[in-house]
This record gives sequence, C-alpha cells and structure tokens, in this order.
Amino acid sequence: MELFTQEVKDMEELKEVLKNNNDISKDYEVAVIVYAFDKDNKIIFQRRGLGCRDERLKLETIGGRVKESDTDFKDALNREIIEEVGTEANIEIDEFITSTYATTFDDRYNKEQTWIYIVYKGSLKEGELKIAEPNKCLGYERYKIGEVDENELSNGAREIYKIVCKKYSYLK
Repeated sequence: MELFTQEVKDMEELKEVLKNNNDISKDYEVAVIVYAFDKDNKIIFQRRGLGCRDERLKLETIGGRVKESDTDFKDALNREIIEEVGTEANIEIDEFITSTYATTFDDRYNKEQTWIYIVYKGSLKEGELKIAEPNKCLGYERYKIGEVDENELSNGAREIYKIVCKKYSYLK
C-alpha cells in the first residue's frame, strides 16, 4: 500500500509522519530502495539469491534495511548501493518517488515481517555492477518499463513497480 509521496529524510521524520497511522504495524522494518535506470532507460533489477531471508529467486531493485548507524535515508541508500553492487558502479540518487508498506514472510525466523519502503529514482552514470553479495544476488537483469513479468517481482517490488511505471511512463 502506498503510504506517502512527500520525502522524509530520516527515521525521526518517518515516525512523525506515521504517528497517527493505525493501519501500520508498530513492528515494522524500514528499507531504502533505488529504481536505478541505465542509459537505455532500463530499470536494473537483481535476482534474489538463496541466502535472502525472503522471496528467494524473485526480482527486486537495489537497496536494503536501514541501520541505526545510518544518519538519513540517502546515506543508508548509498551504503546499500555499495554493499550490493560494489564501488565500480556510479549510481546517482535523483529524486524521491514514494513510500510503501508491504508484508513478506521471513523464512529464517518463520514469521511475517512488515516493511516500509522508502523509494528513490536513480541513474547508473557509469561503471560496472558487481555481485558483491553472491549469496543474496544471483545477477542483474534490466527491463524497460512495462517489460518485466510482474509475477517475477517480490511482494514489495510489485506495487512499487506499478507506481514507477505510471510516474515514468515517458521513459518507455
């Protein structure tokens, strides 16, 4: 479910925005995501590996969990980009897109986990994507808007993909 479209910079601002929202579980995790477009306007997805806690073998974009040590969401996203694709790729964060709320099933702990996704648009400016976490990423796939099979997307990525397709339809 889409939560809001105004950018929040950090956990403090997020908690303020959500304080009166009774539809959100109080036991949520926060992840930062980048819908990175390459020079051909294709979205860069990664195929989730067997070492992931949930939705193995599904497609997702680059990003991950916000840590307490992250000063703000862009800092967290830049850290996640380096952790996932290495230092040889230059992915620039362009703009905030949206925030969504989704539930996944955590296979490691055998329980449902609720997520708030903070989503940005980005651009691959130069360089090569590396598989920096081979147990969590099987490889990268690139699709133009409207080309990906939505059944291949993770639960969290599916709704965000629809929002991105609508907002950036001119990039087809």
